[in-house]
Amino acid sequence: MKLRWFFVATLIVNQSFAQPDINLTGSESNLLEYSAAFLDINTNSRLGGFGEVGTVTSPFYKNAGVYQNPALISNNGQFAGINAFYEPWLKNIVSDVNLYGISGFYAADSSNALAINFTYFNLGEINYTDNNGYYIGTDKSYEYFIKLAYSRSFNKSISAGIALKFFKSKIASALIDVNTIHSISFDFGLSYQHQYNLNNKSFLNTNAGLALTNLGPRISYVEGEKDFIPQKLSLGLFINPDIYIHKNFRFNIELGYQAEKYLVPTPPAYDFDGNITNGYDPDISSLKALYQSFYDAPGGFDEEINEIKHKFGSEFRLSFLDYGYIAFRHGRHLEHETKGNRNYQTFGYGIGLYGFMLDYMKIKAENDSPLHGTWILTAGYSFNLDKSHLRF
Repeated sequence: MKLRWFFVATLIVNQSFAQPDINLTGSESNLLEYSAAFLDINTNSRLGGFGEVGTVTSPFYKNAGVYQNPALISNNGQFAGINAFYEPWLKNIVSDVNLYGISGFYAADSSNALAINFTYFNLGEINYTDNNGYYIGTDKSYEYFIKLAYSRSFNKSISAGIALKFFKSKIASALIDVNTIHSISFDFGLSYQHQYNLNNKSFLNTNAGLALTNLGPRISYVEGEKDFIPQKLSLGLFINPDIYIHKNFRFNIELGYQAEKYLVPTPPAYDFDGNITNGYDPDISSLKALYQSFYDAPGGFDEEINEIKHKFGSEFRLSFLDYGYIAFRHGRHLEHETKGNRNYQTFGYGIGLYGFMLDYMKIKAENDSPLHGTWILTAGYSFNLDKSHLRF
């Protein structure tokens, strides 16, 4: 029961259990606080194996825009597809917490595309007892969102996208009264892609992308307290040599980098009377946080730089015509020690045949990290609408 409540409490205010009561300098651990952290969890095996880089992608993967950057959806030509995933979450801490969901996209032409994504976060059950220890009932905790996205390509290189999320968060608690949350958030994205000819049969695909995700109002789990949701800015760069090696085979090397910064207030430094001595008042609107978050850290510019997370991804893929492929992936997630110290590697594998895809990824972190061993399995089907056969 105590472990369950500790786990639930960290979901109500992300990372709050590690936050010092009084921040004396910007060099000390000074974690950002936000709620509804499930909005920011990666749920796609391919992106996960690729270091969770998803603001940019290659032309080969048609569903990448469903997740982090809606601008990528309309770069598909006339494609459609569907994906389903399953992810046990923090299985080293709790055994009955998991995420699962389904998504789909449809690009009727090369300029316009739509996508939908449903994700459900099962947080397990809490058993209630009376003062004598007798069982009196059970309550469930869960969260979910439904995301609707639209993307438009203005030419072969530039595209933009927007997405709307409806989400609900119900956290069961035997210790305090917790409000059930119903709210919305928005995603915006831009993408620039260009293909260079290396020779008559080989190409170099490049992509630069920007995404603003989870922009929305503050929410309140506990009366009198308002929390931010994980508003975030992501910038990505991508390069992909697509090499002809045989009339039936192509070899691809994909390399990606993504920088991320949460657009929420940095907790200021306080004196022992609770007065702010350095930094800015964090009790502001979510709109003001979009720009104040760039200069409000009590540690100044150095602390602002420390708030940037770095993600690196690589993939090696061998394709056989448009019939199938096999892929191997590796990624790195780097976060400063004063901002959470969530540093880990990701490994992933993928196989596709006649439009069917199966992808798997796993996180390797220090053994005492709750993320160590987390894995995702994704199955999907994608087909080309402007061909007589339904393949990649």
